[in-house]
Amino acid sequence: MDQDADAEDRPRPPRPLQWKEAPSLILGAAVLFVVGVNVVNATGRYFFGMSFTGADELMVYTVVWIVMAGTVLSMARRSHISLNLVPGYLAPRWRTLLFAGHELIGLVACAYATHAAWLYTTRLARLGVTSMGLGVPMIVPHAALLLGFGALVLVCAWLLLRDLLAFIRNDGHIGMGAR
Repeated sequence: MDQDADAEDRPRPPRPLQWKEAPSLILGAAVLFVVGVNVVNATGRYFFGMSFTGADELMVYTVVWIVMAGTVLSMARRSHISLNLVPGYLAPRWRTLLFAGHELIGLVACAYATHAAWLYTTRLARLGVTSMGLGVPMIVPHAALLLGFGALVLVCAWLLLRDLLAFIRNDGHIGMGAR
């Protein structure tokens, strides 16, 4: 029997967990938590005639945090949705400049959103507004926007600096999806 064929049939040992995978695993666990809350709430409502007060709020607030954290993570990994038609036709040096332009636009837009989120969150904190179902201070879900957009500003600034330095040094572009 061929040794190569035999080696393919043997089960491979599990790959050890890498630290860079932890944020994705945490976000995945949070999504499963939301699904679990939804299942428990729907089961209670339809089979037992009772539901968990504030379950909808809990799910929405958790999803807001997941979306903002996922957005920051995908921007940092450059794994966000993109159209690569134009960059595919550019030389690496000019592709780097194009991506730097994208990052500059993202930086300005996220800085504006961070400022707006700051103004709104501080207003909510002053008023002491709480949610109707759980009584959660409304600064908790809105802080996701403030922290998420603030983190996006930092990530965009870092990527912009890195791409501008690569353009100046004529290093070419690392590419989309680069970590």
